[in-house]
Amino acid sequence: MELTKYILKRLALLIPVLIGVTIIAFALGVLSPGDPVDQILNPDGSESYTQEEYEQVSERLGLDQPVVVQYLDWLGEILRGDFGRSFFTQKSILDQLRYRIPTTMVLAGLSMLLVTIFGVGSGIIMATHRDSPLDRFLSGLSTVLLSVPGFWIAILLIFLFAEKWKILPTSGVSSFAGFILPAITLALPGTGVCARLTRSTILDELGRQYTVVADSKGLDQRQVVMRHAFINALVPIGTYLGTHLAGIMGGAAVIETIFAIPGIGSYAIAAVQSSDYYVVQAYVMLCGTIYVIANILIDIFYITVNPKIRFGLAVE
Repeated sequence: MELTKYILKRLALLIPVLIGVTIIAFALGVLSPGDPVDQILNPDGSESYTQEEYEQVSERLGLDQPVVVQYLDWLGEILRGDFGRSFFTQKSILDQLRYRIPTTMVLAGLSMLLVTIFGVGSGIIMATHRDSPLDRFLSGLSTVLLSVPGFWIAILLIFLFAEKWKILPTSGVSSFAGFILPAITLALPGTGVCARLTRSTILDELGRQYTVVADSKGLDQRQVVMRHAFINALVPIGTYLGTHLAGIMGGAAVIETIFAIPGIGSYAIAAVQSSDYYVVQAYVMLCGTIYVIANILIDIFYITVNPKIRFGLAVE
């Protein structure tokens, strides 16, 4: 019962947060550089138009209205499930998102799988072999991975696996092989962060009294780590993985553009370049919503795996 109340309370808090997300999304669209009317009438920069033509297009798009009126009209459409249409292609933005979101989800899912397996796995290995040559090697490698820019990793992987060895495609996702290089590119920095976080969290737990007692009972170090320390380290690790997944869903724009993947990130980049701010608004709104939902799921994860949090709820 207390758990249900807590979840309902968190859901109620979503309302002002989502309102704030809509305001930010709308503002970012309006404040985006460039004039969409000018882009429509003069797409290549070599055509001229009259003031009357400019005003007609502006009126048709509703851009002649005060900003507050534009926001309320846009919000009303959003609440009805309509993100509007692209200024330039006249295609439904919602239809485009429906087409592109599955591609981004597959890419994000593969990346998260790699981060979870290699990041958490490496962190456990480093913790169980603390201060050994293997620990120092993996720690150094994880530092390198989290420090190297993603676009540089993408260029390096394309050069090696696509251009030199010719075993994977350079771009597109016509087959599953097309997801491999971009998924690895997205996963490598997150793997470095996750590995270091897992190591430090487990080592912190190993210094606590319950692990000392478990160790004094003669349990193997690996058993102490996996049966006790790792379980209690799941909260910070799960928090990172949850926010990382939300970040991948909303922040894969550069990687999708480099690998020519028709996802929501590359769609947003093209919209920014063409000042198609209805698309920019929809993208920011979607990413903000994903982050909010991710945080709610993380909170539920907290009270599922941590008995102390459950007990605190019961006391309240």
